[in-house]
Amino acid sequence: MKEYKPSPFNFSFGETSEWRIVNSVSYKIKTMRKIIITILTTLLLMSAALADRQGLIEVKSQVDTSVITIGDLITYSIIINRDKHLRVEKPGEGLNLGMFEIKRYNFHKPIEKNGRIIERYDFTISVYDTGKYEIPPFPVAYFANDTTHKYNIIEAPAIKIYVKSVISGDEAKVLKDIKPPIAIPFNWKFWLSMAAILLLLLVAAYLGYRLWKKRQEKGYLFIPPPPPRPAHEVALEALQKLFTSDLLQRGGFKAFFSEFSDIMRNYLEGRYFVSALEETTLEIVGDMVLHLADEALLKKLQKMLSLADLVKFAKYLPAEEETEKIKTDALDFIEQTKIVFTPEEKEEEKQLAEADGSEKLSPLKGR
Repeated sequence: MKEYKPSPFNFSFGETSEWRIVNSVSYKIKTMRKIIITILTTLLLMSAALADRQGLIEVKSQVDTSVITIGDLITYSIIINRDKHLRVEKPGEGLNLGMFEIKRYNFHKPIEKNGRIIERYDFTISVYDTGKYEIPPFPVAYFANDTTHKYNIIEAPAIKIYVKSVISGDEAKVLKDIKPPIAIPFNWKFWLSMAAILLLLLVAAYLGYRLWKKRQEKGYLFIPPPPPRPAHEVALEALQKLFTSDLLQRGGFKAFFSEFSDIMRNYLEGRYFVSALEETTLEIVGDMVLHLADEALLKKLQKMLSLADLVKFAKYLPAEEETEKIKTDALDFIEQTKIVFTPEEKEEEKQLAEADGSEKLSPLKGR
């Protein structure tokens, strides 16, 4: 005999026997119990998954104030509290905060605490219009590990900001006119000081010009330079140094006679003010005719310079007698042509000389 199973939703108690009624009620209770258990199990699994997700990562957003005036700066912060094994796509500097303009960034160093990482990102923001605004929710992508490409999204909650006007009450109804420009008083102290500075600069420029002219005219500013050494002293010192050198012993005839020629030409320029360094031997002799009356000295000078030219330009090798003779002739020429300084005459001698009609002698006399 087939058992009768009534529908769980059939609550009709028509003409049935007693045992059928009991069996039907029992079956309905069992069916309802299974449905309730299935629903509870599903809710528990969803709650466990949600709890596990919230345990892995938590994202918060906050501001230091939610009511500001136009142009005020507020600090918007995103705080991420996550498991240390979780990989997170961190917020960048180009964050989209709706109507708010980001002024500065401050990304704090992550803090590790009890196996979790706490990261904080601060954004100093501002807005330049009144009204009610909302900082949109910021999505944060996180990955279960470093190798997976599958990610989940969790959002930082949106935050409402109210921006009020700096004008309040009756001031918003009546707009005041722009104040006229304020006249700047004449500052006598400033302009007098400027005039004094300008005058000092002019005086300094004039003094600088006078010092420059003095240096151009006299060659010095305050302390005159020492008088130049006499030409014969310089020449004799240079010749002594040359004659005691070992140039001739080493075969340096060209170097020896080149330096000898330069010494003699420098002496002639310093003693007679002729351009001896720029002239040939014949040109020098032609100039010296006007300064030297002694023909023997003139011929001696010509022989010395000509011998030096032969060694320098014609590779002539002089004998030892010629070398020794040119040394002697050079010293003798300088001794006979040097300037001799004589002391000034006494006042009594000058008066006697004037009384006798004698000729006054020059204190600087050349032989």
